Amino acid sequence: MRFSTLIVCALSFLGLAVIICADDLSQLFKADELRIEADELIHDVEKGQAHGRGNVLLTYGQIQLSAAEASVNLNTYDYTASGDVKITLRGHGSWEAPALKGNLQRRTTSFGPFRLASAPWYAAGDSGELNEQGRKCIRGGWLSTCDCPVPHYRIEASEITHRPDNSFVAKHVRLKFGSVPVFYLPWLWGSTDAERTGILVKPGYSGKKGAYLQVGRIWKNEVLGENRLYLDLMTKRGAGLGYTGKLQQSTKRNLDTQIYGIHDLDTPETSDGYNRRFKSVDDRYRLKTYYREKFEGGLSLRVNLDMLSDSDMLEDWFKRDYRRFEQPKSFVDLSWDRQYFNLALSLRPRVNNFYTAVQELPELRLTVPSTPLLDELPLLYNSESSLGYYSLKWRNNDRSRLEFIPIAEYIEELHQDPCDYSSFRADTLHTLSMPIDIRDVVTLTPRASFRATAYSRSSRNKVDQKNLADMIAADNPDDPGNQFEVRSYDRDGGSITRYASELGMEVKSKFYSDWMNLQLKSFDVDGLRHVLEPYLNYNYAAEPSKSRDNIYFFDEIDRLQKQHFLRFGLDQRWQTKGEGGLRDLISLRSYADWHFDRGEESGKYWGDLGNRLTLNLRPDLQTWATLVYDLGTGNMQRAEYGLRLGKEEDFNVRLSYIYRNEHLSRSTYSMGSSLADFSGEGGYVKKYFESADIIDAKLHFPLNQVSSFDVQMEYDLEGQRLAEHSYYYSRVLHCWAMMLGVGWEYNKFQVMIMFRLVAFPKIKIDLDI
Repeated sequence: MRFSTLIVCALSFLGLAVIICADDLSQLFKADELRIEADELIHDVEKGQAHGRGNVLLTYGQIQLSAAEASVNLNTYDYTASGDVKITLRGHGSWEAPALKGNLQRRTTSFGPFRLASAPWYAAGDSGELNEQGRKCIRGGWLSTCDCPVPHYRIEASEITHRPDNSFVAKHVRLKFGSVPVFYLPWLWGSTDAERTGILVKPGYSGKKGAYLQVGRIWKNEVLGENRLYLDLMTKRGAGLGYTGKLQQSTKRNLDTQIYGIHDLDTPETSDGYNRRFKSVDDRYRLKTYYREKFEGGLSLRVNLDMLSDSDMLEDWFKRDYRRFEQPKSFVDLSWDRQYFNLALSLRPRVNNFYTAVQELPELRLTVPSTPLLDELPLLYNSESSLGYYSLKWRNNDRSRLEFIPIAEYIEELHQDPCDYSSFRADTLHTLSMPIDIRDVVTLTPRASFRATAYSRSSRNKVDQKNLADMIAADNPDDPGNQFEVRSYDRDGGSITRYASELGMEVKSKFYSDWMNLQLKSFDVDGLRHVLEPYLNYNYAAEPSKSRDNIYFFDEIDRLQKQHFLRFGLDQRWQTKGEGGLRDLISLRSYADWHFDRGEESGKYWGDLGNRLTLNLRPDLQTWATLVYDLGTGNMQRAEYGLRLGKEEDFNVRLSYIYRNEHLSRSTYSMGSSLADFSGEGGYVKKYFESADIIDAKLHFPLNQVSSFDVQMEYDLEGQRLAEHSYYYSRVLHCWAMMLGVGWEYNKFQVMIMFRLVAFPKIKIDLDI
């Protein structure tokens, strides 16, 4: 259930709504621009009494008050209004009461039963008053997003008191569905000022947490920024305490902090006392802080610290961050950015020892962007240089691989964990290029790159491409029983310096074809342009002066090898006129690689053929496809397809298909140019890619204006099984939307019930069983 700040916001709005009306009433009757209309208007000069009867209408700016009868005494400043009093604020709804009275001079107002309609909020109450000190009080008030005379749900309070400092106190707060109370707080306090404080209340139930309640305090000011301190109470997981803070004093400085700790009653375990190869942890926490500041002269500082208690902390308690990055990083970066260079000093330690990470302790990096050298020739120069101490730290496991590999198959020398290693490294890369335009039709860009890299340590023991891939696979924490062999680096190679060079030529052109009179209303086509961009990219990198098998691996810089290939590429776009300029209807990018030497992966000259097609023909029809085919082996290495048919609110179908072949792909890498890589597998760092063959389908069936039916399925073609399938029925119940669902995930049955507010979809009650 997500009632994050709902109750406090609702009560704040309820108080503000009546407060605004009360304040405006005081201003209304003493305004110089006040207009009074009525069927009968009487003015007693001696008594200073003005009285209107019958269809009384008082107008002041954007505010109108209508009543059957109203009067004001200009001597005592007393005023009254009665008979279906209605105040309308243009664009902000209306407020109704049978009668009200007050004093303009003392700025007091009191009223009896009232009703407020200001979509999406609706409210009512028994009575209220505003005194001379500016203290407002509302009795018997309720608020809802339901506009029914008797709302389907409402938040009630027996009394709400609002003070001039914008603080409020509410007594006996109740959340009701119909007439049934489901949640109660005896006392609630906060502020109607967004710069002040508020209350966080979030009750609910979930399959992992059980019944839970989150309560907290929210405050915001210029000194501390936006802060939230909260307590989680969960029947299945225990109690957790958290804090988040966001401080952004300007565009040049911001500070984000997140702290959470819990004594977990149901910590994840794969065996007694252990989670895979790690000891299970009951006292779990996360400490995260990020600081950024921009100084004068292009200097900037970034600091990030992310400490976790265990490897599953993100996945269990911070799902959004886990999807973004499975392994968070901690770093300090100081950067100096000028027109012709960027100088950066960085420190990247491994904070969490259950992760494998490359430490930079520290690294100094100098980058020179592409810069013209001569006025007479289009000669461009760019470079990247770095100096640092690097250390690869493999994750620290608490259990030996022997406990997972059958004893008959275990070989002690080969089934150990990889060993850590470290080295100073100085690297510098320099590239010259010269784009030459030939009659504005063809651009030739010859280039030359030179790289020198020095290491303080190296390995006498050779670690080839397969050995490195085996080490990475053996380190996989989700597959502790794997039997990949480990051949680690040693420390006996001494210091070495490696030199590498590269020569290349890129040839590209661009052609257009226009059909500006073409009209296809069904696809919203107003004219058509076909853009054709063919290119060739020749790359030759000689074998480096030192074998990469003896060089410690930290990143792709350390894995350079001979590269000699020619890439044929063609980028195409079909465009039409749209709002704000041209829009792409169809995009097709293709490339094919020819290697001048046989690859060790396939033993063939041909490399990959890659294609990526994207179609955005109309809002209710989108499709895309990616295909990577190994021309050397004749195997399809990766294929992806996606289709969305139908508008979001109408019947629509979403299909996706993913195929991946089990393989070790061939690298296609250039130091001096950028290469399209549709599979993400063309770099020097090699991993084993496991096979996959999955089709996923989502169907949405609108049954009528208020209900719909949804189906979600995932079929594993390789395993020949329906991996996941779920079925949902949704219906709008006036101010609420209800969803009922059942599903199976690898034969595990689930039932889901969810209610959400139509006006605020993020506020919901969900139950997973």
